Amino acid sequence: MTDLLIKGGPVLLVILGLSAVSLAFALERFYHLWRANKDHQGLMDLIESTLEKEGAEAARRAAASFGGPVAAVLEGGLEAWISGSKTIQQGMEEKEQTEFVRLEEHMDIIALTADLAPLLGLLGTVTGMIDTFSVFSSHGMQQPMLLAGGISEALITTAAGLMVAIFNLAVYHYLTKQIDKLALQSETCGIELQDLLQKRGRQRVPTPAQAAQS
Repeated sequence: MTDLLIKGGPVLLVILGLSAVSLAFALERFYHLWRANKDHQGLMDLIESTLEKEGAEAARRAAASFGGPVAAVLEGGLEAWISGSKTIQQGMEEKEQTEFVRLEEHMDIIALTADLAPLLGLLGTVTGMIDTFSVFSSHGMQQPMLLAGGISEALITTAAGLMVAIFNLAVYHYLTKQIDKLALQSETCGIELQDLLQKRGRQRVPTPAQAAQS
């Protein structure tokens, strides 16, 4: 392994360092998406039952305690409906912007690594060939083993750059697809929530304490 790093030269170290940073951010995104991927049908059932039994404020608290970006979007819609200061759609859109921007954090680093890695591999190829031709111009073909160092650097950095680029490109597209899936679930749940609230009009179901007072 050490011999491979030496043969790859400084460009290989840059590629490996960049891939390590990208991998750390990719694992962090996987973790956040894993936490965000919840039972959203269960969330809708919880909101609907709480809305019927205890009212909108209790449903909002239930959504807040459920956690995740979809629940936060629905909480925004319920909050807007309770206050009446904005439409349900506006309340959800505001939350959606905040939540999904947070989900997309550091995705640009993964994409940048996928773009830079093959270019760095190409740079390593160029520097390796420059070393090879420098040795060739100094010693000719009398000592062919001296040419192997530059050729090894060229091939190793090219291969490393391509492998890192392929891996990061696959990770980026997978994570993007998962975020898009969550956005679609958020939109679907948002439509269901609007239907629920519109059927209720501006009525409020009193809490048990309010019912006892009346």
